[in-house]
Amino acid sequence: MLLIMGAYILIWTVFFTISSDKPIPLGTYVCFDDWCATITKAEQLENDNSIFKANGQFIVLHIKMTNQARGIAQKPSEPRVKIFDSKGNIYLYSKQGQQALEKLRGKQNSIDAKLELHQSLETQLIFDVPAKSKDLKAVIEEGPFITKLLFYSDRKIFLLK
Repeated sequence: MLLIMGAYILIWTVFFTISSDKPIPLGTYVCFDDWCATITKAEQLENDNSIFKANGQFIVLHIKMTNQARGIAQKPSEPRVKIFDSKGNIYLYSKQGQQALEKLRGKQNSIDAKLELHQSLETQLIFDVPAKSKDLKAVIEEGPFITKLLFYSDRKIFLLK
């Protein structure tokens, strides 16, 4: 058993080492089985202290999700969107910012909403990113923590301007 685990760890390390980030254009779907999502637009909101109280800058990502299954409704397993910068700092969506965004633009669909067959939904997520962050990129991920033990492949990332 130890030999099998050791071999798996060695092969996993090789896959992790040779994998890289593959930039893709906005609007390109990233699919996890039959659930697909894309970032269609990224915008920076002004830090209006009456509505938004950002520590840095608010970045709003417009996300479109679709069910491309052949016969059943789909609900993604623990989907998440992250923004990271050139230093490798990771930023998750801001709960406070999301509440303010929904007051301004209305209730947003949940990223983990169940999608009926061939249904598409759009939503907006807001991130509070330090103002001096450079080379921002976004990634869409799906699956529980255990999926990190699967063999790595090239990660598809969206370049944000």
